[in-house]
Amino acid sequence: MDSHQFHPASHNKTPRDIVILGAGGHAREVASVIKAINLVSPSSWNFLGYWGTKNDPIGTLLNGYPILDSSQIVPRAQDLYVIAAIGDPHIRERAVHEAELANCKFATLIHPSAKIMDEETISIGPGTSICADCILTVNIQIHAHVVVNLDCTIGHDCILEDFVTLSPGCHLSGYTTIRRSAFLGIGAVTIEKREIGTSAKIGAGAVVIKDIPPNVTAVGIPAQVVRRD
Repeated sequence: MDSHQFHPASHNKTPRDIVILGAGGHAREVASVIKAINLVSPSSWNFLGYWGTKNDPIGTLLNGYPILDSSQIVPRAQDLYVIAAIGDPHIRERAVHEAELANCKFATLIHPSAKIMDEETISIGPGTSICADCILTVNIQIHAHVVVNLDCTIGHDCILEDFVTLSPGCHLSGYTTIRRSAFLGIGAVTIEKREIGTSAKIGAGAVVIKDIPPNVTAVGIPAQVVRRD
C-alpha cells in the first residue's frame, strides 16, 4: 500500500488536476476539503469537477463545477488524480474500479484542520479522504479509498481496511479493526480491541462492545445484530 506523505503540496509549483468521483452530498464536502487545502498550500490542486454516473445530471453545475461523464474524463485519465466521494462502500468500490480501468491516479486528501498526532507512525492509503476536525493519534493504518468524515477520532493501533466508511462523529478506541467495506453510521463508537467484520453496517449512535461479524447490520447500545445481509 502506498502511504500518504503528509506534506506533498508545499513544493508543487503546478497544481495537479483532480476530479471527484460522485456528485452527491459527500462529493461536495470533499470539494470543500480541496478548497481548504489550496488555501493553506496554494496551487496544490486544480479541481476540474465531478465524475458523475448515469443517474447524475451530466452537464450541469454543482456548486459552480461541472458534472462530467466518462467520455470527458477517460481520454485524459492518465493525467488526472481522482478521489471517490461516495458514502456507500460498495458503490464507491465500483466507481474506483472504473477509474482503475482508465489508469487514473488516486489522490489522498486530508483537511488542514485534521490533527495527525504522530505522522511517522500513521499510514494513509491512496484514495482516502479525511475531513475537517478529525483526530488521529499513533500507530494507525488506514488503507485505500477510506472515507473518514467530519469530527471522527481514531485511537492508537487502529486498522481501517479498504473502502471503510466512518460517518461524522465516529470514535474508535485503541486496537479497533474495521474490515473491508464496513460502514459506521453517525456517532458510532467502539470500545478498545473490537473488530467489525467485512461489509458490516453499524447504526447511528451504536456502541460496539463486542466483535461484529461480517455482512450484518448492528444497532443500539450496546450494538446488537438485527439483520444478516
